[in-house]
Amino acid sequence: MRLVAYGAAAVVALVVAVFVVRFIWQRPQRGLLLLAALTPLSGLLVIAPVPGVAAAWKEGLLAVTLVCAFARRGVRRTSPPVHIPYWPAIVVFVAFGLVSALAVYGPIGLVGAKVTFFYLLVLVVLWWAPFDARDRDHLVTVLMVMCVVTCAVGIFQQIVGPARLVAFGYDFGTQVRTSGPLFRTFSTFNQPFGFGLYVMVGLLVGGAVALAEPHRRRNRIFLWLAPVMAVVMATSVVRAAILGLLVGIIWLAVIRFRHLFAPLGALLVVAVAAFPFLPSSATSVFFSSSSLGQRGAGWSEIISSILVHPLGRGLGSSGAAADRISTAQGQSPETVTASAGGLTQSTSANYQPDNYYIKTLLELGPIGLWAFLAVILTALVWCVQSARRLPGRDGALALGVSASIVAAMAASLVATYFEIFPLDLHFWLLLGVVGCATAQQDSRSARSHSDRAEAEYRPTSASS
Repeated sequence: MRLVAYGAAAVVALVVAVFVVRFIWQRPQRGLLLLAALTPLSGLLVIAPVPGVAAAWKEGLLAVTLVCAFARRGVRRTSPPVHIPYWPAIVVFVAFGLVSALAVYGPIGLVGAKVTFFYLLVLVVLWWAPFDARDRDHLVTVLMVMCVVTCAVGIFQQIVGPARLVAFGYDFGTQVRTSGPLFRTFSTFNQPFGFGLYVMVGLLVGGAVALAEPHRRRNRIFLWLAPVMAVVMATSVVRAAILGLLVGIIWLAVIRFRHLFAPLGALLVVAVAAFPFLPSSATSVFFSSSSLGQRGAGWSEIISSILVHPLGRGLGSSGAAADRISTAQGQSPETVTASAGGLTQSTSANYQPDNYYIKTLLELGPIGLWAFLAVILTALVWCVQSARRLPGRDGALALGVSASIVAAMAASLVATYFEIFPLDLHFWLLLGVVGCATAQQDSRSARSHSDRAEAEYRPTSASS
């Protein structure tokens, strides 16, 4: 009976796979939209009755999309390629990282390099299959809808509590986590970090687009729900997300939406007034001096190690990349420790930095950190320029993406932002989409100038 069930499931999976491939083949841009819609739900695989290989669905979907985009790159293409003005910095960063990984770990170092560089392939897909205005609007809709959906699941988790979630099949200490007396919402993700940071990006990008066109029904609903989503995001107890959201909102207010300063000021007054009345056990979770001291001590040791390893210890020597390399080498990346209540909690045996700049400095040295900062800062400046140059929705989207970059830079001070899935995917996808908008705008401007010039110099017949 079990074999029959497995066989039926395999047939259904095959039919779905064929349908998806055909769907993407007709228009490769759909593959990236599917990725954007489904990646926030990837954490549900933990409790789904599927084999472990199913976790690679996202890499497989991106690979299929890449192949389809390449095969159909000249079919009915009317849009110019994507603009990637930060490509020289990417080339330096990727080349230096690959050499570092291979020099330290050999071929298995590519496993760690995949964690850092794999989703750069999104830019390649967009080069062959650029998003048009409709695709870009669909992407924003997907981002808004998935923010609402994941926050709704987060509210449900807070209602049922951690014990019920463990009964559903989640692991305490991996997905189900607490911080002091607070249960950390993780929604449809595999950890609270991905959930909190994803909602942060959605609020900034979706919020910028919605504020630029508030009379549209989709945008109006999103703005109504934004305060609720911000509160649900805070229940993940991810300080990087809270910091990034505040910095991103201030950025939006400074650049364009000045009226955001009023609610920000009101929120600050309420927070200061309410702080003395909050229980110390809750406030210590967000403002822990011991945590800051531990971070500072760890960073000092890493900076000292640069004197011994000026080119870094090698890409993949820490964080999620180190865990993947350990697994590929047949070693367990986890250690199990006891916790209160008789439950066990797993922690990584590899060093897990809590600052992406420090992580990059540790692995790639000052040269690698310089290359990474060159990518980020070049992309930020370009997005701000694009926001001022692009009209309508595209300009608002570019501004929202610039706010998400600023938020990512702030969040990277207290989290390894670019190693947390699906933030790495969405970072490159949003940047690439802005590149599509600028390329198409420049193409339209060039055609307009050409048409005007042709009209001015067209010879006219003389009347006799």
